Amino acid sequence: MNLCLGSVSPTLFLLLEARFGSSMLQNYDGILRNKPLSSRLGLVWRLVLGLYLALPLGLSASYKSFAGGESAMMVNAATYTGNTSYYGMFGPPGLQLLGQNTGVSLFSNATLPFAMGTSSQKGPEPPVPKHAQAYGFNVLMLNDESTAILDIPQPSYVSAVQGLLGGRESWNITAPVFATVATFNHSKTKNEDAFESNFEDFCEAAEDSSGAYTHKSMLNEWAVGLVNHASPGDQSLQYVGLSPDPGIEHRPSCSEFSHYAQPYDVNRQFCKGTWSITRGGIQLANGSCNGTNLAPTQQQIITNNSLFPGVWYMSSLVEFLGPFAVERNESKWVRSYMATGIAAMLWSRIIAIDCSSILQGSHDDPYMFHNLTYKDAGLIYPVKDIAVHIRPTLRKSSWLYFLLATQPLLIIGMLGMTLMLHSTPLDNGFGLISILSGIDRRGLDVLAGAALSGELVRTVKLTMNPLHDDEKGTIQYDVVLPSTVSPHNGRLAPKIVYH
Repeated sequence: MNLCLGSVSPTLFLLLEARFGSSMLQNYDGILRNKPLSSRLGLVWRLVLGLYLALPLGLSASYKSFAGGESAMMVNAATYTGNTSYYGMFGPPGLQLLGQNTGVSLFSNATLPFAMGTSSQKGPEPPVPKHAQAYGFNVLMLNDESTAILDIPQPSYVSAVQGLLGGRESWNITAPVFATVATFNHSKTKNEDAFESNFEDFCEAAEDSSGAYTHKSMLNEWAVGLVNHASPGDQSLQYVGLSPDPGIEHRPSCSEFSHYAQPYDVNRQFCKGTWSITRGGIQLANGSCNGTNLAPTQQQIITNNSLFPGVWYMSSLVEFLGPFAVERNESKWVRSYMATGIAAMLWSRIIAIDCSSILQGSHDDPYMFHNLTYKDAGLIYPVKDIAVHIRPTLRKSSWLYFLLATQPLLIIGMLGMTLMLHSTPLDNGFGLISILSGIDRRGLDVLAGAALSGELVRTVKLTMNPLHDDEKGTIQYDVVLPSTVSPHNGRLAPKIVYH
């Protein structure tokens, strides 16, 4: 638009100078060279050319004040990625092979955004959200007692989308997915005596199994304890707690730990999530779960699996839950942290191990399913998601429309005024060649002394006199001192062809 305006405005300025101005040679020279600082240029034209040069800069600066808008368009993901959208229990792109099949690195990567977003950081704790709150790429805190770890898009799908995006572009994808959900079990609050009795039986069975009852000292007179079923077995019930530390080489008895153990149910549920994919990563924006459990077939990755979480995750749980033993022992976030830690622990462990044994089944066990596919088990499954491509734009405003219309309106106005001044003896080709071809040589003495510098010691008037005979005509240019000629140039006659 600047180029278009630049091609129209000089002609109009020249016409205005020839018709209404003083028709000074220095004015024509300054207009043609678009130099507001030209020697002996008239004050009016200095201002006009200065404003004309400043106009694009001013408009550009004004446009930037409207930054921050965006435009959104719904797209078909398969058209861009070339594949069906698959979701499941995946790590984010770049982390799938980390952890040497333990899952600890995936646990840390998933829980770190939650810990950063909910920690006090040497100030008052943030309030516990009253509604579902997303953290990181797949952590969804449902309430203060329940957290869901959502299945995410297949890493190759995410990478394909990222390859399509510009620097500030993003995709928002919404999909119905499965999730690993940990929820506080209120059996302890309803009947503490019955809970302790049942727990002690559960705990004593765990003591006789490798890795089912684990304890980790924090070296500050407190320790983290974790109790679950022996592996392979049902991991849908997890007991976790912060208890007094009997020593590095010892662990609390089941009766002692029962006072501190907190029960959490873990299962797979139907949920819904919305992710934002940018070139830098994938982020869970929001989500929800309706509390509906998946079929028993799709629970087997939790209810009949060899996970051994206590063997691999005690150090991670110490770091994640440790602050609630001393610094945050009065915090309202403790149950949320425990739910998040338990859900992330089982989710990351399932991703890390080989689940082929679950899919094949064992014919000696009548309770196990046989010949399951990854889709049957709920590990990987196709999803019809909704994708929205978001691009950064300017914010919508009536002032923005005014700015966008400024140059087109100026161009239209200039073209209209140029047509109105069509009888002025000056055309688009006006310049050095046209002046020299029609100059009256007798008046050139007034230009003496400007051959090298191009600057005259006094103002000189350029007069334009149309001359015609029959149907042909020419333009005669005279350079004279301002005091020796009439103030106006001649006009072009109609139906005459001028050369």
